[in-house]
Amino acid sequence: MKYRKYIVIAFIGALFLPLLSAKAEKTTEENFNIKSVVFVEQEQEESFDFDTAEYLPEGFDPYQDNVSVNSLNYIEDDSIDLGFDTADYLPENFNPYTK
Repeated sequence: MKYRKYIVIAFIGALFLPLLSAKAEKTTEENFNIKSVVFVEQEQEESFDFDTAEYLPEGFDPYQDNVSVNSLNYIEDDSIDLGFDTADYLPENFNPYTK
């Protein structure tokens, strides 16, 4: 009876043995280089009924290398009704525009 118990324990241990030698997959975070992406451009057959230059900033170049998030213009719309007052859930004197 005693040997049977040891054999069962050894068998169960043998089942878990491959888990001990398994190595976790190492994910290395490499620096992403945007220039390594291959862009495929298709010729546009569509023509717009309006001039898109009127709606773009002066000197707009979609192919320029440096794009800054700070150059985006945000439009605030305070007319959104969430159904509750958000000030009840924020700290006193909360200002989202300061650090």
